[in-house]
Amino acid sequence: MATSIRARRALSLGAAAVAMALLVAGCSSGGDAGSTESAGISIDTSFDADPTATQDLVNLAFGVDTPVDSLPAEAVTGFERATATLTDEQVQTALDCWKQPECTIGDGPVHIGIFNAVDNLWQTTAVMDIILQAMTYPEVGKISYSFVADLPSAQAAVRSLAAGGANIIIGYNAFGAAMAPVFQEAQAAGAVVATYTGETPDVEGDVINNQVYAEACDAGTGMGEVTSKDLGLTSADQIAFLFGTPGNPQDTIVTGCLDKSLTELNGPKVGFQQDTDWSRPGVAAAASALIASGVPAQAVLNTYADPIPQLISAYDQAGVQVPAILTWTEQNELFGIWEKRLGTDTEFPLYYTNALVNQARLATTNAMSILAGEDIPARTALPLPLIKAEKGIYQADLPGDFPGFSALIPDNVMAGMLE
Repeated sequence: MATSIRARRALSLGAAAVAMALLVAGCSSGGDAGSTESAGISIDTSFDADPTATQDLVNLAFGVDTPVDSLPAEAVTGFERATATLTDEQVQTALDCWKQPECTIGDGPVHIGIFNAVDNLWQTTAVMDIILQAMTYPEVGKISYSFVADLPSAQAAVRSLAAGGANIIIGYNAFGAAMAPVFQEAQAAGAVVATYTGETPDVEGDVINNQVYAEACDAGTGMGEVTSKDLGLTSADQIAFLFGTPGNPQDTIVTGCLDKSLTELNGPKVGFQQDTDWSRPGVAAAASALIASGVPAQAVLNTYADPIPQLISAYDQAGVQVPAILTWTEQNELFGIWEKRLGTDTEFPLYYTNALVNQARLATTNAMSILAGEDIPARTALPLPLIKAEKGIYQADLPGDFPGFSALIPDNVMAGMLE
């Protein structure tokens, strides 16, 4: 059963009060604990975790009640550390760091490099998640950012971070196996490489030491079940799927499992597909093309909520009823549009997932554990349940690009980010 919006907000507001204090020594609840040494760096990976606080945080992270024991052990370790209470001074340090391309959060020897886009709050929230998780390790000193916009800039960013001596390089890989050569170069230079949110399915640990990602196939299957069972669509109906960047591995996995699910359930056919680059102009163009095509799509599916308001706007301008929307991630502007239409003839069904950015915290912990010499699997696969929108999801006091409480950013930190 899904945790209520009110309860999730309360958890976010009260996380500092219920979480265990940040410790640099203690007992870990998973695997062997203690200080280990790798590449000349001694790292204490132990952490004294409160099981209740961890379970509350996990429920918040996934948007629905999710038993801790259903998750990979290394993911549990990451969520445990995410319950750490930071002091006011540490919060200010994190905010100051977040605003700079390079900063120092402590006097430890570990240097973390981040490659990421910077076009919206979702992307920069992932950076903050890395900073906050890194602050639970006294061994972390410097953090560097290299912001990317395309494949060449992403490749250049990883090379630059490796050349700059980063012990850990973390980022969202939107370019699949095309990044493999630079990841291998980074590993050869001594860096641990970790990614979050999107799986790179055709590489192993010699390319990316650890990938944290949602089970895209499960999400595709879930989308098929929602369209067929919840929405009641059949093989006589049609739906549309809007891709992100051309050929990205995430959408390829989703649509493959979606098609299989729809076939097994005798569900609707995918009658329209178009790339969008996960951008607002791209979604606006795809929505206009979909409407002009005459395909009577009764649901539109995609894997990123941020540009969906453009889809709704295109339908409104065309005077066409907005179809059901199934999307990954959260977006406050979209929730506001949806909630305002409840009880009117413009109402539409909406399904979404958690924000996904909390995976950046897990990638940070996995990378630190690998640097410490621990045996961490090359893949940390997480569930990605679809959540049916309910009244109360919109937060009028927060901006439209607020990525949701599942991002695991404490309220005092988010307030500082929005100043």
